[in-house]
Amino acid sequence: MSKYKRVQEMIPMEKLGLFLSFLCAVHCLTMPLVIFFAPYILGSLAFSPWVEWSLVLSSFGLAAYILILDYQKHQRLKPLYFLGIALGLKVLEVLLGSQNYNWIFGVLLGCSVAYAYWVNYKHKSACTCKMKAS
Repeated sequence: MSKYKRVQEMIPMEKLGLFLSFLCAVHCLTMPLVIFFAPYILGSLAFSPWVEWSLVLSSFGLAAYILILDYQKHQRLKPLYFLGIALGLKVLEVLLGSQNYNWIFGVLLGCSVAYAYWVNYKHKSACTCKMKAS
């Protein structure tokens, strides 16, 4: 089975969660460059607390919902470990409070959540149980 076909078979909620995780990582990687070229227009919008917390809460909320439901069915903890790592990174970022390292934490956070989805998808594709797409 090709990689493209496997991605097509993913549940739509998982696709949305993976998209939000990658959007978070791309946001944190590209915004410093964009802000360098357009500080007045994008500086206040892209790094506003509202945008950051919207991405974080939507990504974590969706990931927690999907991964906990899949854990209840498949009893695989590894995806939840990576979600926990991402949550720990966000807590560490908030505790440090330094604006100098926020982009590093953002990239690590987005990649950790995306990897949790990937590991979960691999567990589900290897599972022999019949699973209905929701």
